[in-house]
Amino acid sequence: MTTTDERPAPTPPAAAAAAIDAELGRLQELLGELSDVDLHRAHRDGGWTVAQVVSHINVCTLVWLGDVARLRADPELRFFFREEVGHDLTGYPPPSVELAVAQLASTRRSLRTALPAIEPELLERVVEIPDLGTLTLGEWTPLITGHLSSHVPQALTILVDRGAVSQEQADAVTSGGAA
Repeated sequence: MTTTDERPAPTPPAAAAAAIDAELGRLQELLGELSDVDLHRAHRDGGWTVAQVVSHINVCTLVWLGDVARLRADPELRFFFREEVGHDLTGYPPPSVELAVAQLASTRRSLRTALPAIEPELLERVVEIPDLGTLTLGEWTPLITGHLSSHVPQALTILVDRGAVSQEQADAVTSGGAA
C-alpha cells in the first residue's frame, strides 16, 4: 500500500486543467478536419471508435466534476466506485449483487446530499440540452430524477422476465410496500 509520504506531490488543479485543455484543443482541431466516417471508425483490431473515445472523455469529465460536487455536499464521503469516475467499461468484471447494492446506496446518498445543496440562483440558470430543449436547472432536475426513477421498473421487468423475482415482489417495490 502506498502511503501519503511516498506519493508524488499532486499537480495543482489549474495546471492540470491547462495541460488537458491544451491536449484536448489539439485533438479538437484535428477532429475538425475529419469526416463523420473517419470519426466512427475503430482501430483495425477492434475496440472503440474515435466518437466513442470523445464521448468517454466528455462523460468522465462531467462525472468527475459531479464527484467534486458530491464531496462538497457530503463532507463524510471518502469512496467512489469506478463507474463514478467514468469507468464502466466492457471487459471489466461484472458487478456482484453486493457491489450493485452498494452502488445503489452510493447513488441514493449522492442524490440525498447533493440535490438539496443546489443553490437557488443555480436552479434559475437556463441550460440547453440538444434534442431535448432549453429549461432552467430547476425545471430539468425533476425530469432527470424522473428519468432515473424510470429505470426502476425497467430493472424489475428484467428480473420478472428472467424469473429472478415474482410480479408481486416487483409490484411491492413500485408501490412502496414490502413483498
